[in-house]
Amino acid sequence: MILFIIYAVVITSLILYNGFFGLFRDENITKKQYSIFFIGKILAVPVLLFVYDKTYGGISQWDAGKFHHDVVVISDLLDSDPALFFKMMFGLADEQRGSAYHTFVLEQTYNWHNGNLKDYFYNDNRVLIRLHVFLNFLAFDKYPVLALFSCFLSFIGLQYLYKSLKDWYSGKETALFFILCFFPALWFYTGGLLKEGPTMFILGAAVFCLKKITSNALSWRLGFLFGILLLFSILLKPYFLLLALLNFGLFFTLKNLTAIKRKTPIFLSLMFLAFILLNIISIGVIGKSLSEVAIRQNTLFTGISKGGIFLEDSMRFIRLRNDTNLVKRVTTNPEYFSIKKSVEFMYWKTGFKLDTLYCVANEDTLAQYELVCMIAESHSNVKTYYNNDLQMLAASYYYTLFYPSIFNATGVLQWLAAFENLAIMVAILISLLGLFQRKKDKFLPVTFLFVTVAMCLLVGITSPNSGAIFRYRAPAMIFLLLAALYYLESGTIFGFKKKSAP
Repeated sequence: MILFIIYAVVITSLILYNGFFGLFRDENITKKQYSIFFIGKILAVPVLLFVYDKTYGGISQWDAGKFHHDVVVISDLLDSDPALFFKMMFGLADEQRGSAYHTFVLEQTYNWHNGNLKDYFYNDNRVLIRLHVFLNFLAFDKYPVLALFSCFLSFIGLQYLYKSLKDWYSGKETALFFILCFFPALWFYTGGLLKEGPTMFILGAAVFCLKKITSNALSWRLGFLFGILLLFSILLKPYFLLLALLNFGLFFTLKNLTAIKRKTPIFLSLMFLAFILLNIISIGVIGKSLSEVAIRQNTLFTGISKGGIFLEDSMRFIRLRNDTNLVKRVTTNPEYFSIKKSVEFMYWKTGFKLDTLYCVANEDTLAQYELVCMIAESHSNVKTYYNNDLQMLAASYYYTLFYPSIFNATGVLQWLAAFENLAIMVAILISLLGLFQRKKDKFLPVTFLFVTVAMCLLVGITSPNSGAIFRYRAPAMIFLLLAALYYLESGTIFGFKKKSAP
């Protein structure tokens, strides 16, 4: 942790000295306050390591650890095979079985090779890994340092998001930045080597660009920067980032069109039309509606969360139940297995990854498959309702907004989620009371609530696991609290002025 402390001290000193070259400079928040916020933000790094160490025996078997493992493996290629390193970094390497890339990268990594079963986009794990391979030149393979860099990226993104929204929070700027920095799940997961840190950087910077562009401040530099950010939005968490950018792009555009009076219904109508258009495009491109894609993702996630043995060869990617009695290790090559007779499994053919196929009774006991991974069954799965649309809708919002509660939480992360859910329920109450009883302009909170409601539906349907929901919902949940903050004023209870004593 020594190198982590050195980098933390350097960055904090630069924030105190010159606002990190002017980036953290604001008329409402002092550089000293920014430095305190930053220290509080990066405490998430040791906290995450401590929680995973005490609760799960470390991070090595989880995404946070697997990403780091892959970064180190790929970084080492620069010394052993520079040509292969650069081919891999620019997507030019030969992925055929038996190639150097397959042997020294695909067979040695976890998340670089995992995550290929996508309907629209390719394996977005590689975007994060490539980023941290570059940062690893300064981190020297140290996990806490890479996590610190990721956390700092999120801090920069949150500063841009703060700058984009602070005009609507006069007198509440510090509270606004506090919510952005310390919403529990977002704070916790941006302290790991995960996608949340870079995602918040892209979101904040892109929203800031959108505000400038829609305010007639467009320049070729700003347009070019936004184009780069849009590209990375497509490559990294597109289901959230593209939704959020469309959401805020419409908000800023309509806000600046003073001739339009009824902005909220126009905004909701345009978002609804955008959904219909995307659904038509989805049906035309892959032959499936957005709802069918979401349910298919739910099915895949359910299969993975139930654990299993995952095998592959040049023709198929196979999932069996997590039972070693179903397979037989090849004696001449311990990394390969054959499947025993009459075993049932699901599989996907190479080049046809949209179609899930099933073998009800295996007949080929001679074929040899490479072991991809063995995953134990998750104990935080939630119930899904495939045959009842109304129940599926209700369950999606229940599990993303209210589960777990303080009455059924078990474990550190579930207690954190339960505490977060209490804040969410209070925020919902304040927001709804404000919308229906206050005369304050409703356009901004409606925009916040729309992106929150849309993400809750998407996450709730596609992720039938409470742990995954807790993490995936985090970037959108901050907007629910910001909707509540919008209606809160000093000297109020739940956003409404207290009556003075007679």
